[in-house]
Amino acid sequence: MSVEVRLKKLEKLFLDGPSQCTGQCFSVETLLDILVCLYDECSNSPLRREKNVLEFLDWDEEVLSPLRLGQISMEVLTQISSSLLL
Repeated sequence: MSVEVRLKKLEKLFLDGPSQCTGQCFSVETLLDILVCLYDECSNSPLRREKNVLEFLDWDEEVLSPLRLGQISMEVLTQISSSLLL
């Protein structure tokens, strides 16, 4: 499979969005979760010393850290979910 074909398939998975697909796509939240998981795995690994991994970790701290849910957001979500159960 050529690079162009793979890129088009990835674009389609992302751009179709979760509401327009039949379970064969990713949402922005899913992609963010994947990057957070990759960050956690890389930061706790001996691979952390490698140049490319270190560059990814630096990029993640600059770009993705502000997008993650913070403690306040989690508390709000907990309150909302507990009020829905009542």
